[in-house]
Amino acid sequence: MAALEPTDSFAVGMAATTTDVLTVGAGLEPALEATFVAPTRVGPLQIADLEDLDAAAQKVMDPGAFAFIASGSDSQWTLHENRRAFQRVTLKPHYLVGQPQPELRTTLLGHALSMPIITTPMGTHGLAHVSAESGTARGTGEAGTLMTVSTMANQPIEVIAAATQGPKWFQLYLLQERAASLALIRRAEAAGYTAIVFSIDAFAPGSSDATIRMGFTFPPSLPIVNANPAQMKKSLGWDDLKFIQDSTKLPVVLKGVLTPETAKQALDQGVAAIQVSNHGGRQLDGVAAAFDALPGVVEAVGGRVPIIMDSGIRRGGDVFKALARGANAVAIGRPVLFSLALGGWMGVRSAYERIAAELSRDMLIAGAARVADIDRRFLIPSAGPVR
Repeated sequence: MAALEPTDSFAVGMAATTTDVLTVGAGLEPALEATFVAPTRVGPLQIADLEDLDAAAQKVMDPGAFAFIASGSDSQWTLHENRRAFQRVTLKPHYLVGQPQPELRTTLLGHALSMPIITTPMGTHGLAHVSAESGTARGTGEAGTLMTVSTMANQPIEVIAAATQGPKWFQLYLLQERAASLALIRRAEAAGYTAIVFSIDAFAPGSSDATIRMGFTFPPSLPIVNANPAQMKKSLGWDDLKFIQDSTKLPVVLKGVLTPETAKQALDQGVAAIQVSNHGGRQLDGVAAAFDALPGVVEAVGGRVPIIMDSGIRRGGDVFKALARGANAVAIGRPVLFSLALGGWMGVRSAYERIAAELSRDMLIAGAARVADIDRRFLIPSAGPVR
């Protein structure tokens, strides 16, 4: 880069008024090598805590790829609040109840699952592992649970569908041309996806200060093959939800709900399920933690449709608390991608085995025999004496 003259200007994340642009911040080296190589290992993982996966994955992943997945938007307040929110609620165990070995199996929109934990939609799994979404799909299916495949996948949705024997949903980013969106819906139906997940809170790939500082760009070897990201519809309305519902007989899940008002209108529109989510803190920084938003949505829904919660789930105790607050299931994201980077499909299965083991242990100690038994009786709203 040529040296800046006194009359040159600089900008962060936007073009300067001259041909020279100085990006202000640490780590100015290119984020990706000219020839990008993703991790290739396939094997089981010994996991003590899913939070350990972040640091371990960072050692094997390209720095830019890791930053893109790990970072939140702007100051990352929402990203961190997603974790802090669980610390503000404590458990109220029920002892001496003759507790049998807990049963984790549950049903979600007609699908029998081994646990109330599913894989949330995420794009570009090829940044984490050479097997990309196929590896995630296989690992999720081997764990006995459900995979949600993103429009922004690195592999055709048909290839991903064929990689798992487990249930699978397709997450739709609505495109500017409705014909293109309809074509995606038809492909999902033909490939065996059993629900359409409509995301309402994201209009572009997640952005972060870290990726801007690193000059992150997607490697040409990892194209988004199912849709053109530049064609994502940037303004959404309730008529868009109706278009999707009118276009398919599959149940439609509305993802990105954070308020009772949105939940009530979604029910009026006839959605099959609601996913409480702030996109893992990757989009609008400053919104509430998903766990904090959950009670209001649960009250508004009143048990009429299933509720899924994502954003910040890392431990079995987090799952327990989310279920106790009224979620029917939770969805995990970054731990899945980091376990994929470390062990391919077997790593993903290992991550699910670990969080399921934690949930089972917590249910056993707390006195909950089945997933359906977990409710507000097991929560203390804030730290303090038990009454």
